[in-house]
Amino acid sequence: MKLTFARNCTLLPISACILPAMVILSCIAGPVISSSLDNVLSCGSFSFHLSPIGALTSIKHQGIPSLTSQAKTAGEIRYGDQVFPLEQPIRSEKHDNGLLFAYEPIKSPSLLVEIDHRLECKNELFIYSREIKLKSKDKLHHDLMVAVPLQPFELPNTAWLPLKNGTATSLDTARFAAYQFAGALPAKGISLAIPMVSFTSELLAQRCTIVTDPYYSSLFSRNSVEWTYPAKVGLENGNESRLLAVIFHDGTPDDAVQAFFDVALKDVSSSPAWLHEIAMVDYDYMSDGEQGWFRDIDALTAALLPADRSKVLLCLHGWYDFVGRYCFDSKTGTLDREWTAFSNYPQVKEKFPNSIPVKLTLKDVHDRIEYAKSRGFRCGLYFADGMSAGDSLADIYAPEKVLYWGGWQGPDTKGMTYCQNPLSPPVRDFFLRYMNALLQEYGQEVDALVWDETFHVDTGSLGTDAIPGNADRAMMRLTRDLTAMVREYNRNAGTQVAFMASDCIGVFPDWANKPPYALVADGTYQDSHCRPLAWSYGIFPNYRNVLWSCNWAPVTNWAYTEFGVRNYQAPVAISNGWGDDAGFSEMSPEMRQKVFDLFNWRKQAQTRLKWFSELPVYQEKKP
Repeated sequence: MKLTFARNCTLLPISACILPAMVILSCIAGPVISSSLDNVLSCGSFSFHLSPIGALTSIKHQGIPSLTSQAKTAGEIRYGDQVFPLEQPIRSEKHDNGLLFAYEPIKSPSLLVEIDHRLECKNELFIYSREIKLKSKDKLHHDLMVAVPLQPFELPNTAWLPLKNGTATSLDTARFAAYQFAGALPAKGISLAIPMVSFTSELLAQRCTIVTDPYYSSLFSRNSVEWTYPAKVGLENGNESRLLAVIFHDGTPDDAVQAFFDVALKDVSSSPAWLHEIAMVDYDYMSDGEQGWFRDIDALTAALLPADRSKVLLCLHGWYDFVGRYCFDSKTGTLDREWTAFSNYPQVKEKFPNSIPVKLTLKDVHDRIEYAKSRGFRCGLYFADGMSAGDSLADIYAPEKVLYWGGWQGPDTKGMTYCQNPLSPPVRDFFLRYMNALLQEYGQEVDALVWDETFHVDTGSLGTDAIPGNADRAMMRLTRDLTAMVREYNRNAGTQVAFMASDCIGVFPDWANKPPYALVADGTYQDSHCRPLAWSYGIFPNYRNVLWSCNWAPVTNWAYTEFGVRNYQAPVAISNGWGDDAGFSEMSPEMRQKVFDLFNWRKQAQTRLKWFSELPVYQEKKP
């Protein structure tokens, strides 16, 4: 069925209608609201009727009999063991394209709930959305659960679910489907990769897709969407906001996933188009006393046709002084002009015998980038090691910034490593200012910035006693805002710099619930070593973008690379400076030919991720 929407429609007064329940449209203005006892949102062939209490009571489409419900509330709040229905609004307001209802369901603690109902007809999508805002100046003493009805819908057994592991299934007889992220879930359910469900409806449209924003957990039941604010954290600064939308559209489940991105993440645009052309990636960890970068580029230049080199991205890792500082002087807001990379070598030389100290300058880094770019390759720059820092970095470390202790210890660390708390304003400010400095210095030259190990802030992390809150949500917001900074830079500078996350979901069986931060970035370039188990978990978070991995053992674990390339559209992954410590220039002629042949096969198609009915099976190849 093809949906069509009449644009520029206004609603005549209900008194002008022969039948009181009918909506009469004339084509002169946008979505409108009637002044009748039943509030009506109308656009094109759709009419949504809300009762005076703010409950959705019926939907009409193209003259088909109404889809109705007997909903007596606009939702409910559960606080402790008490239930408070949203049935007596203290006010209702009309605005340009919707209706807002406000409720005070609880007096102690005082709680204001606002539900803003809106309509939008956009790009063959008809979108009915509700923004649910909660406001309270009081501390929560119990968990607070919000339930918003789906009525007049009820999820059928055939509802399509995008699963965490990259496959899909139907709801069948299950009661719940659950997207787990910040906050808490009221119940367990089928594990979703992204917060959406989709089903067909012959009455209303070919397909109905229900989505929420991805910044908080969501539980989809047969007739409601629910989530819980734990008492330990409460409402962030006394304010919380969620988006719940029902999207009517044509198409398949793939179109439903695209609709999720278009609506739930409409403020995060898709990645630069060139990313989909990449067929090989290379990570260089300041290899061979800084000379490996140049030798590998020379060898790749000799092996690849000039027209193919733009399909290869070379990422420069280890270019900075210390993990957590990255040559950025937070006091002046500028990058250091000179420094020593790998200066922690004496403490870790048994594990990193080839990671010798290298003196560098800003000009040296520019020269390294130029060496790759002048030969036609794409070039990326390592942005950061997740939220890692060292306690011996005097200008960075403060006890209140610590989310937890532990992390990477290598030639580029200083002191004991810890994970910084993204809820800390100074931590957030550091990354925003650091991003600005990087873009100003290298933005005209690099093609990508790669944020390694974004999974360090885990699903459900609640911050610390010093700085409590939803640390995972703060991390996703920071990822989104850094991506937005890159977008703004691109618009102003005429560049196409990409910002990549590294979520590593599913690398190990107990990592299946790692957060999908790539949802708000330009894709994933993860340090999963191309492990076969991890690939499928990245499909839905990166569905409109790309999914890459670094293989630090490109010779020893060549089978990992080949499996990812042939089954998951991954680029061929090579590296130098760690693991096998064998760059392209150091590989045997036979190994180089394997890389070359697989690249030639992979370069024939652009990346377009697809979900699986059944996952490809990796079989260990015997030497």
